[in-house]
Amino acid sequence: MGGRWMNFYADLPDYDPNARRLTDRDVLSRFGGLLYPYRRRMVLAFLLVMVVSGMMMAQPWLIQVAIDHGIGTDERPGSLGTLNATALAFVVSLIVFWAASYAQTYLLSWIGQRVLLDIRRRLFAHLQSLSLRYYDRTAVGEVISRQTSDVNALNEVLTQGLTSTIADFVLLVGTIAIMTSMSWRLTLVTFTVLPIMYVIARLFARYGRNAYRRLRLAVADMNSNLAENIVGMRIVQAFRREERNAAHFDIVNDYNLQATYATIGPHAGIFPVTDLLDAAATVLVLWVGGQWLLGDAASELTIGVLTAFMLFITRFFEPIRDLTTRFDVLQAAMAAGERIFGLLETKIEVADRPDAQALPAVKGRIEFDHVRFGYHPQVPVFHDLSFTVNPGDRFAFVGRTGAGKSTIIRLLMRFYDVDGGAVRIDGHDVRAVTQESLRRRIGLVLQEPFLFAGTVRENIAYGWPEATDEDIVRASELVGLHPFVAGLPDGYDSIVEERGDNLSGGQRQLISLARALLIDPRIIILDEATSSVDTETELLIQRGLDRLMQDRTALIIAHRLSTIKNATRILVLDRGRLVEQGTHTELLDTEGYYFRLYTTGFSTSDDEPDYVEEPVRIAAIG
Repeated sequence: MGGRWMNFYADLPDYDPNARRLTDRDVLSRFGGLLYPYRRRMVLAFLLVMVVSGMMMAQPWLIQVAIDHGIGTDERPGSLGTLNATALAFVVSLIVFWAASYAQTYLLSWIGQRVLLDIRRRLFAHLQSLSLRYYDRTAVGEVISRQTSDVNALNEVLTQGLTSTIADFVLLVGTIAIMTSMSWRLTLVTFTVLPIMYVIARLFARYGRNAYRRLRLAVADMNSNLAENIVGMRIVQAFRREERNAAHFDIVNDYNLQATYATIGPHAGIFPVTDLLDAAATVLVLWVGGQWLLGDAASELTIGVLTAFMLFITRFFEPIRDLTTRFDVLQAAMAAGERIFGLLETKIEVADRPDAQALPAVKGRIEFDHVRFGYHPQVPVFHDLSFTVNPGDRFAFVGRTGAGKSTIIRLLMRFYDVDGGAVRIDGHDVRAVTQESLRRRIGLVLQEPFLFAGTVRENIAYGWPEATDEDIVRASELVGLHPFVAGLPDGYDSIVEERGDNLSGGQRQLISLARALLIDPRIIILDEATSSVDTETELLIQRGLDRLMQDRTALIIAHRLSTIKNATRILVLDRGRLVEQGTHTELLDTEGYYFRLYTTGFSTSDDEPDYVEEPVRIAAIG
């Protein structure tokens, strides 16, 4: 922990070596792709921006006309009609400015929000497509940070920021054009400060971008720390870690503060510099222009022109000032966009082949053919694993922690791809069929059942939302869940809290089992599904399984002997190798590795009760 934070202010490749760097041009190009579907509205908004900028640029010119031709001078007599017309035109320009400004702000804000919606959709869809290997190496808080705070960092740029930035550029170009037409000499005088501004802006952009990269990473780390503590709150309180974890969070929070401080410097520095250059240009133009008027060095120069030019200098520096005030927002958005587009371009390691076919109805034959696999290239899990499960068999996998039992399930469901060999179902290589059709044929019940916030009905029908009430009740009856649900005040419409915290472990497991059985799979996987329930509930589940498993294939990972002693075959794994296989009785008779597991505490006792047919009261669950 300490070493990681010691390198916090090191160069970013040392802090986040897996981060993908994108140039500003790359990020802007991807933003352009997101805006393309709304190009017609963008064109309309651009025209409105032109109107707004035109009205802003017309106002100083109208003042020049009012002074030189309306009020007049000793050499040029004025005209009341010209003065009245100019004043009326000024009022009209204000009304047009307001209406067009309102319309273009609303339109560009609408476009910005639609783009944010599209980004969130694409991120969510991509996150669901990413392989589990990505989640193995990425903290939950980091993933959530991309979808929330990073996307929110784009909000101001794509809504009001987009409006203002386009308007500022149009105003800047238009102002330069008008200033040049009025007096190209004074325009050159004004531009003498621009090289200084350019150099300063480049320096601030260079250091500001790195600062905002660090800030985005600091925010992600803080979210990760927060998410981990909330999810593990029971363990935190059980082991009295509140004070230590609070101290740890203070460290993370403090570095987030330091990263924020690092972003303040560029923003705080460039704003007063812009004001200083604005004032310098104004004084310089006033001094040079005044001398020209007094010496008659520039015949085209009049008091009205000089007055209008002074106003145009303000118009000239106003968009520059606005851009500098949005400098931090822009840099934050570019850094966030870099992280978002980097995630969207993360390779999907387990993807359907272009020629993948839907897996047809299967009988349930499973083959592991000389499978080689490792989560890390240097640490193989399976060297050469082969076995065959026939339709209707009930295979159990046993072995010490890390032997590879759960990995077999992950490869069968193609959460990961094998490094060598093949996994087949009814002769179909799982890599040659679509993932959706493959997983539709398999029902999975995990050791720790995961329920979603919603109703009991919605959780049971999670894999088949179109299921009828009769289908849901039938699945519940098969696993013995229905009496419990029927006793609830709202029945199947009863609310399940997040992760099922208002239910016992046994009740959660039975709902999870009913969810798996509802899709009527040909293959059932129980990943230590009865390890967290009491004996009576386990027997209830076993009875439901016995009724369902006929003519179906079952793969069971369990530490309880009662779960596997009636298995058709038991496969014993040790360090990724298949060391023994046979029935419970056969393996005990050989007095090999399985026998040693059994005698050293694999089962609870020799006289652990066998499955019985007597009914079990559902009220005893949990």
